[in-house]
Amino acid sequence: MILLVPVSPEVPRYHRPTWGVTWIIPLLLIFSFFHTHPIIEADQEYIDQYQILRAEGLLDDWELEAAYLSERPLLKVAIAPKSWSVERALFSNFLHGGVLHLALNVIGVIAGVRICTTFIPFICTLAIFILGGSLGLLFSALLYTHSSGDYVPHLGASAGLFALMGTYYVYNFRFRTTYFFWFPSKQGLISLKTSWFFFLDVLLLELLLSTSQFLPQSYDGVDHLAHVGGFLAGCILAVGLRLVQSWPSVLQTRGEFLYWSRFLGTKLKSVGYNPIQASFVGWTELLKINFFNDQLKKKLALLIVREARAFSDQNLKEAFIYFGPTFVRLHLWEVTRMIRALKNAGKALPEDWLRKTPYDIIIRLAQNLVRPGEEQTDVLFLITSYQVAHRSNKVLNQKLAALLKKMEPATKSRSLASGE
Repeated sequence: MILLVPVSPEVPRYHRPTWGVTWIIPLLLIFSFFHTHPIIEADQEYIDQYQILRAEGLLDDWELEAAYLSERPLLKVAIAPKSWSVERALFSNFLHGGVLHLALNVIGVIAGVRICTTFIPFICTLAIFILGGSLGLLFSALLYTHSSGDYVPHLGASAGLFALMGTYYVYNFRFRTTYFFWFPSKQGLISLKTSWFFFLDVLLLELLLSTSQFLPQSYDGVDHLAHVGGFLAGCILAVGLRLVQSWPSVLQTRGEFLYWSRFLGTKLKSVGYNPIQASFVGWTELLKINFFNDQLKKKLALLIVREARAFSDQNLKEAFIYFGPTFVRLHLWEVTRMIRALKNAGKALPEDWLRKTPYDIIIRLAQNLVRPGEEQTDVLFLITSYQVAHRSNKVLNQKLAALLKKMEPATKSRSLASGE
């Protein structure tokens, strides 16, 4: 058995989801459950009576049966395919048929609300939960094609929960998520690309299950159509919110966005009207807030590639702090281009970065720097720089010396061919 549960977007500790307002929506769900419990009980008694009347043959006509079901007590507050209104669609988010249904949704909503606090204010979370959930329930009710379900109520917080999931994917799709994993032999936390699980959670799971609900013989008691509708509604609402906020695609957390929108302009005035330095200061200042943001790092790397000559050794030292082993493994191409650009510009690689970079990362970079049929000066530049940075490490120096020796024949033959 394998368990994988999302805990938080991969962000610094002070940006992680908080518990402060997380409990408000679950408490509303619990309050609504007890407040509407008499209606749920009355509806259950009504359905029990319906079963008796059917067994006695008193509802053998479909019109009589439909007329009887249309008077269900629960339809005064919930929606069904043949009986709905906007007000009831909104209220249906807070209705649950039983304690188990409520408990599962409360757990899910706690997680959903909490994980969205990294990106949006609570009032926006509440609005997406209610609007997205209502649209999801209406989506399910209007597309449900089984005639026997014309007056079956569609209710619960599941659609709103999936709307929050859609919001999370919109805001964190390009970044990473920290998951709690459980294997029989090992447990812990692991950070993986959020986009990987979008396809598993949504495309492969819910879309397939919701499609099966159109089959007459398929019924599992779970409203997958509402899940999909809520997810799509949450995505649309979140995209709309981002457009209203003018949220740049390279920013991950609300903290970054607030700094970018309110304070960064003042900081950039200190570098005057030099666009290169302004971009450098902008990316590095934002990375000080969230050093996990790979999109910002890619922007910074591209800036160095384009304008390598414009940066001092101190600038490069400051920038390379953010290019750690994980970033290099995931974005070898960007780092390779930087190294090549710095070599061509006559710049040195920061020694601090070389000292902290593991040997296996250097080998990966060297393999990526190789240009078949050309003199391997880029690789030599990297290896010799790494050797200088680790001159006190005798064992590592022996490995690097052996590597350089292997490269000598190819380098010499290329030099002779070019007449040098």
